[in-house]
Amino acid sequence: MNWLSMTVGAIFLICLIVGFMRGAVKIIVSLAATVVTLVLVWFATPYAADALAKYTPLDDMIKSQVVTTMANAASAQLGGEEQSGMDADSVRRVLNAAGVSEETLAQYGISIDDIVNGNVTSSDLAQFGISGDLLDGLQGEEGTAMEDIITSAEIPRDLQISAIEGADLPDLFKSLLTENNNSEMYTRLGATTFAEYVGDFLAKLILNILAFLATFILITIIIRAIVFALDIVSNLPVLGVLNRLAGGVIGLSGALIIVWTAFVVITLLYVTSFGKELYTMIETDNFLSILYQYNPIMSLATMFR
Repeated sequence: MNWLSMTVGAIFLICLIVGFMRGAVKIIVSLAATVVTLVLVWFATPYAADALAKYTPLDDMIKSQVVTTMANAASAQLGGEEQSGMDADSVRRVLNAAGVSEETLAQYGISIDDIVNGNVTSSDLAQFGISGDLLDGLQGEEGTAMEDIITSAEIPRDLQISAIEGADLPDLFKSLLTENNNSEMYTRLGATTFAEYVGDFLAKLILNILAFLATFILITIIIRAIVFALDIVSNLPVLGVLNRLAGGVIGLSGALIIVWTAFVVITLLYVTSFGKELYTMIETDNFLSILYQYNPIMSLATMFR
């Protein structure tokens, strides 16, 4: 048992006690307010996400980071240590990443050595029907060249899957990327290449989650303020032991919503070392992993509309 699981346990215990003390009649008002909040958030999230994409630099920042992440994953899947400069191994990896084999080069009378020695340029490759962008950046860092490929070239399907699986992303994001890697989603996003799909999909996904959390917090504050201002809860009666027991059960439901929402935040924090530590704690704890897997709040936050 790790400290995160103990924290979650404490949340359930506190909500159970609060629910028991307040009783079902009173606690159900808070739960109803939460349900109303979620419904309003569901309708408001797409508009909030569009506003974030339009009025903030988050969209471009996410796409840029995604290309770097996928390039690193593709490089790792192709094997080999990171190198800089133009050499046979780096050229071979770049060509393989774009689905261009040495046999294909041989059909045009070109070899890897010809490229390394500068006998064949990017413009020469373009004349043979091979994207001239493939070798751009090899004179500098190989990572830059891989990013150019990921951005502009047609990536083989098996490398797409490997790049997704090897990317430093939460498993949920990997699963969603794999499931939606099809022509229908490409058309919906307006993407023409694998890189555009991954960048657009993850940018939209993350902006949706951010918008969901922001609207959830804002609407929660507004709804709670209205309930408090109308003094609804204090005027409700307390009806004995059964009411208190039912309140405890409803309190546990409130704890679930709190934990599920916290898991959404943890998923967003995955890019930080602290977030990865929390995510690992969830994965290694059976109870937490079940709560994470069956999380309707996460489903709402990651829903494409």
